[in-house]
Amino acid sequence: MSLTGFKHRADADVPLWGKDLMNLYWYVRVQGRDEAKRRRYYRYIKKERLRLVEDGICPHQIDALCKYLVSLKEVNARRLDLVLQSPPLQLNLPF
Repeated sequence: MSLTGFKHRADADVPLWGKDLMNLYWYVRVQGRDEAKRRRYYRYIKKERLRLVEDGICPHQIDALCKYLVSLKEVNARRLDLVLQSPPLQLNLPF
């Protein structure tokens, strides 16, 4: 059985540190047009992203994961795989 309209959907492996983000983005999709609830979950996402950065996860990996979780597109799934396979970038602070 073929589902029409879902050809753009991709299935990428989400790392263990991204499971909470995956759950939060699912709630954003489910809320539909209820803007107040969507804003609440976007605030939770912002806090979770900050927590992950503070735990030492590369911000580029977090951005790639969020980009994929927002759209679930094949292009973003490939980008996520590339970013997760590349070594994490060192943070440069100008002193």
